[in-house]
Amino acid sequence: MEELRLPWSNKEGILFGCVIAFLSSLIIGGYNMYFNVGYGPDRFVDFVCDFLIVWPIVFLIALILSNTVVGWIAGKFVRRFMAPTDSANTYICFNLIMCVLLMSVSMTFLGGLTGQMVAFAMSGQSMDIVGLVETWPKIWPRNFCVAFWVEMLIAQPAARRVLVMIHKKKIANAGGAGNGCE
Repeated sequence: MEELRLPWSNKEGILFGCVIAFLSSLIIGGYNMYFNVGYGPDRFVDFVCDFLIVWPIVFLIALILSNTVVGWIAGKFVRRFMAPTDSANTYICFNLIMCVLLMSVSMTFLGGLTGQMVAFAMSGQSMDIVGLVETWPKIWPRNFCVAFWVEMLIAQPAARRVLVMIHKKKIANAGGAGNGCE
């Protein structure tokens, strides 16, 4: 029997990635924008309005990145270092660590770049690519830690719960298909 918590097809893999990208970009993107742009409790409404403009872009970048480059590289590492006898939990943990590492490395830069592009388009603020590169070593460790716990405690469990529900329904439908009136 296949593991209920893992995608069984490419379509399920994309759904799994969508749930994770949705929750991660919402929580991690919101966290980063709130603290890196300098919003405070007195400007929370401004933050929400601005984040609703930026969030769909961050979601799409995270979704595309996680389902293409990051997913491919993480899959290569996982297959290289795992034995066929390793458990599903081992696979899940190793894949989670690889995906968080790769996504946090890339999204620390791409998220800042996206924010600067939107600020430039909306208000004409100048873009500071050099500043992004200079601050990356300071921001990335925090982003990795935040992303790790969001993935471990919220995003991945939610995505796995969706897969379990889908798989249980498929199993029930397959089991009930042969039980007609005799």
